[in-house]
Amino acid sequence: MAEDDDNQQADARLRRALRARQTAGAQRAKRHRSDWTGEAAAIYCRISHVNDDDQTGVERQERICRELADRLGLVVTEDQVFVDNNRSAWQRKRKRPGWDALLAEAGEGRVRHVLTYHPDRLMRQPRDLEELLQIADDHDITLHGQANRRDLSDPDDRFFLRIEVAHACRSSDDTSRRLIDALIDRAQDGRPHTGKRRYGYDKTGMEIVPEEAEIVREIFTRFLDGVSPFQLAKELYARGEKTAEGRNWSPSRVRDLLDNRHVTGIRVFRGEEIGNGEWPAIIDRGTWQEVRERRAYRAAQLASG
Repeated sequence: MAEDDDNQQADARLRRALRARQTAGAQRAKRHRSDWTGEAAAIYCRISHVNDDDQTGVERQERICRELADRLGLVVTEDQVFVDNNRSAWQRKRKRPGWDALLAEAGEGRVRHVLTYHPDRLMRQPRDLEELLQIADDHDITLHGQANRRDLSDPDDRFFLRIEVAHACRSSDDTSRRLIDALIDRAQDGRPHTGKRRYGYDKTGMEIVPEEAEIVREIFTRFLDGVSPFQLAKELYARGEKTAEGRNWSPSRVRDLLDNRHVTGIRVFRGEEIGNGEWPAIIDRGTWQEVRERRAYRAAQLASG
């Protein structure tokens, strides 16, 4: 019986504490909201690759954030809009100039509010969040999204934001793993990786483009006849020929073509040859190998002297 009374009293104390905390939180939110009018805010917009689940463009993201700023009475100047277009927040080594500039502004205390379409537009790595939270320890910063708001001085909001960013990171990891698995399957099936179109082939990498294939054969043949990549690029430029990306030929692009194992039907995965492809070769294996040996010989000659 005594134990039951103790449990009931503990439950009552817990309920009172929760009500007090909710009341304090509501008062704080109300106080903050009334103080926001006229305060400086920054907008951050980002979009990554075409395989992102959410492809809301940066212009639409900015419009949504500006509408949110108007509702909250926040002021966003033109120099406080930071954009990273076609930038991944998941890749650890990828530079994000807009993100770095935003952190600099927040670190100097010039903005108290950051508006973004969704928190994962800001961060998909826990390290990025911790960097922002460290700045928030010195400056009162609130994140505003289309559907939620996070006060970075509030332990609960920090906790939930950490969960959201960890979930976004896990989602990106899963996406990366699926893409790698798909590439492995394509390689094992003898199909080329998708991506940029390879010169001499259509977008699938499986069908030869006859006009470009003739130029591929010309480059390989004339290189073996002693013509340098510099001279080949110069002549192709003079004739108005373009690469698969529509660019002018250069010595480095000629060398890239001479190194390209796709034109001889070799399957490659992560830089390693793993067999023959199912697509037709433009250059026979013997010619391609001879070009490799010739290039290695010329490189050795230049290095020695």
